[in-house]
Amino acid sequence: MNEKTSTLIERLRTYDGAKHDEVAPQGAVAYNFDEFTFKGLPIRTTETAEKQLCAACGIPYEFFQHRLNRHEKTSIFNRLSMELADAERLFRFHHNELYGVTSTRYRKLDNIRVLDILQAADDSGIGLKPVRYNFKPDHTRVVLVPDKTNVGELTPSITITNSENGLASLSLWAGVFRFVCTNGLMVPVSDITRNRWFHIGNSDISLPDIGVVLNRSMEYVEMLYESRSQYLSVRDKTDIVTKVAGALGQKVAEKVVDVANREYHGAPTLFHAINSITRAAQSLSFRPQVQSEIERYAATLLAA
Repeated sequence: MNEKTSTLIERLRTYDGAKHDEVAPQGAVAYNFDEFTFKGLPIRTTETAEKQLCAACGIPYEFFQHRLNRHEKTSIFNRLSMELADAERLFRFHHNELYGVTSTRYRKLDNIRVLDILQAADDSGIGLKPVRYNFKPDHTRVVLVPDKTNVGELTPSITITNSENGLASLSLWAGVFRFVCTNGLMVPVSDITRNRWFHIGNSDISLPDIGVVLNRSMEYVEMLYESRSQYLSVRDKTDIVTKVAGALGQKVAEKVVDVANREYHGAPTLFHAINSITRAAQSLSFRPQVQSEIERYAATLLAA
C-alpha cells in the first residue's frame, strides 16, 4: 500500500473516531439566547445543523437568523421545540459540534465507507491512491487515481462524494485528473453500473466493478486529449460562458472567464476552455458542493 493511501486511511479513521451519534427527543435541544444547548450543555452548531433544527420546528431559517432578536429566538424556538418534545431525532456530532439532525431512519453511510472502495479496488488488482480529498459533513469528496496508471499529464480517476447529514447520497463518479493543475472533471456512470447509495433503507451496499468505472474514465481521458485540436471561435467561447452562467450562475461564469484569460491564454481550444472551468472549481470562494457541480458540468462539454 502506498504512503498516500495509508495517510488517507489514517485520516479517515481519525475523523470517524471523533464522531458520535445520539438518539434523543427533540426536547433535548434548546436555544439559550446566543447558543444552542443539548441536554442542558452548550454545543457548537454548523449552519446546516441550525437549518435542520429550525426545519424540525417549522421555523424558516432565514426568518430565525435575520428577523428575530435573541430574546425572540429563545422564546419561539423553545416553545415550538417543546411542542415536539417527544419526537425522536438522530443528532450527529463531531467532537462538540452538532453537524446533522436527521430522522432516526437515517442510514449511516459515512465517509469511512471509502475504505470499502479502496479494498475493493485492491482486491481487483487495480489499486487506487488519493490525489485530493476533504472531509466535510455537508459534502465530502475523495479523488482517487490508479496506483500505476498515468497517461501523460492526464489520468483516469474515480471520485467519491458523500454527505453525512442527509443532504446527499454516497455516490461514485468516473473522471479525469490533470496532474499539472491538480484539477479534474466528474462523469456520471449510472448508465453502466450502480453509483449511488441512499441514506434511507438497507445498510448494505454493493460496490461497482472498479474496472468498468475506470474504462469510462479512460474514454474521457482520450476525449479530453482530442479536444486540444478543437479550436474555438469568439462565438463559441461566448456560448460556453453563457451556458455556464445559465447552469451554474453568473459568479461561476465570471470566475471561468478570469481563469481562462489569466492561466489558459484566453481558451483558444475546447481543452483550454474545459480546464478553465475545472480550474475555476478550485476557488475557495465556492462551497464544496458547488465545486463538484462545476466539475460535473465540465464533463458535459466533452459529451456534447
